[in-house]
Amino acid sequence: MYMAAEVNADGSPKFVWATTVGAVCTTFTAVVQFGSMMVAAYYLEQVSTTRIDEINAILPDEEVDAADEREKHSNDVYSKVTQWRVVPFWAKVILLLSLITMVISCYTVQLFSSLCFVDYGLTSSIEKDLDGDVTNLALPLGRLACLLFLVSCSLLLVFSTWAKRAHEGELNKELLKNSQHSEALIDE
Repeated sequence: MYMAAEVNADGSPKFVWATTVGAVCTTFTAVVQFGSMMVAAYYLEQVSTTRIDEINAILPDEEVDAADEREKHSNDVYSKVTQWRVVPFWAKVILLLSLITMVISCYTVQLFSSLCFVDYGLTSSIEKDLDGDVTNLALPLGRLACLLFLVSCSLLLVFSTWAKRAHEGELNKELLKNSQHSEALIDE
C-alpha cells in the first residue's frame, strides 16, 4: 500500500504495479487463512467423532464448576444492581451524559473528519507538515471531539466505579445474611 501511494513529480504513480500486487497478496492471505480454518475444523470434527468415548470419560472439574457457579452468581448480582429501574437518578444522568458525549464525539470525527484533523500520511513529517508540533494534527473541532471522548470515558469510569461498589455491597450483604443464617442453624 505504501508503494502504491508513491507518485512522481508529475503526479503519475511511481510503481504502477504496486496496487495489483497488493490486491493479489491480500487475496492470497485470505485464501490461506480460510484454508487453515477449514483444515482445523476438519480435524476437530474428526477427533470429536472418533474419540467420543474418551471425551465423555473426562470428569468435570469440581473446582472449575464451583468457580463458574460463583462467577455466574456474581454476574447475576451485578445485573440486579445495575437494572435501570434501580439505578439512582444521578448515576443514570452520568451514564446518559457519557453516552451523549461519546455519540457527539464519534459523529463529529466521522462526519467532519476534514474539519477535525489535518491531512497527514505515512510519509508526512512533523517538522515540515505540522510545524514541529504534533498537537497541530488536531484542528479546533478535532480537539473538541477528543475532549468529548475523554469526558465520556471519565463519566463511564464514574458510573463503573459506582456499579462495582454497589455490586460489592450487595455481595457483602448476601454474605452477611448467609453467615447469620448459618450461625442461627448452629445455635439450634
